[in-house]
Amino acid sequence: MELAASQGYLEDELYKLALRLNSFWFPQNYIETAIYFKAFENKDWKNVDPKLIMSAEYSSVSGWIQNVNKKVAKLNLPQIQIGAGCGL
Repeated sequence: MELAASQGYLEDELYKLALRLNSFWFPQNYIETAIYFKAFENKDWKNVDPKLIMSAEYSSVSGWIQNVNKKVAKLNLPQIQIGAGCGL
């Protein structure tokens, strides 16, 4: 992020980049976040502001569990395990 900022990326571009990177590192979380926005906010992933997604409300561990995971779990969707996780 620091390199991108030093190369002149604008704030909106930095949020998009951060979202892309986090989506690779935590794919299960961001898949569930996309499901949350579609199921509960009726928004397609491409239409959700990356700055909102990257906020503590959706991208911190506690915010994600409270605002995404608990709600998506109520949908009783089949579980898809991607990767081994971060080990925390």
